[in-house]
Amino acid sequence: MPQLSFDRTYDAPRAAVWAVVSDPDVYQRVAPNLDVVEVLEGTGGDTVRRCVDTDGNEWTEAATYWTDGEGFGMAVDVASSGFHRRFFSRFEGEWRLESTGDGTRVTVAFDYDTKYGPVGWLVSKVLASRAPSMVDEIFDGWATELRERAAGVA
Repeated sequence: MPQLSFDRTYDAPRAAVWAVVSDPDVYQRVAPNLDVVEVLEGTGGDTVRRCVDTDGNEWTEAATYWTDGEGFGMAVDVASSGFHRRFFSRFEGEWRLESTGDGTRVTVAFDYDTKYGPVGWLVSKVLASRAPSMVDEIFDGWATELRERAAGVA
């Protein structure tokens, strides 16, 4: 079960960071690989959302857990996604917050199981090579959103 994990610390109160990280509209704006993040139903731990990437691939994902101010997890419905179904038997993401002496640390982690043995290993390597820059853009977008909200712009 491969895992990719990334973190960044923001000089901002945890409540402010949570408001940004847990907002699907913000995620749609800052994730460079997504054109649509739409909540289909529910809130918090009952959330089901639809995502469409920049290549037009579409899928649904459901919350696996939600703890306000601390974190949440989302599991892709692999069967609903032509892209994920081709390469993964399972794909999940987790967003966690932790207060530190420097501010609020956000950790984004992706857990997944690939298909096809050695070919799956290659898929995992490609994902591992592309994910860091993608997640850095998300982190940068969240930083911009936090600054704008603090300045009363957003």
